[in-house]
Amino acid sequence: MPDTKLTISIVVFSLLLFCTSVIKNKTNVIEKNITTYEKQIFDLEKELYESQLEFNYLTSPKILQQKLSFLTNDQFQNMNISNIYLDYESFISNQKKITQK
Repeated sequence: MPDTKLTISIVVFSLLLFCTSVIKNKTNVIEKNITTYEKQIFDLEKELYESQLEFNYLTSPKILQQKLSFLTNDQFQNMNISNIYLDYESFISNQKKITQK
């Protein structure tokens, strides 16, 4: 009789030990998945914030000007499209044209 109790105890202990190992491994995999999803969520939130900022900037210069005037005491003026240069070379060439006149 004591032999059967011992074997049952050993079998139950082994089964529980095996189950614990399996659960721990699955938990580890789930934690890794969670961290990758958190990184993806962070990247997407950052991209969303930048897109919203860009959208607000491009669609509403008056609102941007109001926010700037609220945050600072500096006075900003709107620029004409002809004053905006695509690169440094075009700026230099235009400045040379102006100085030659």
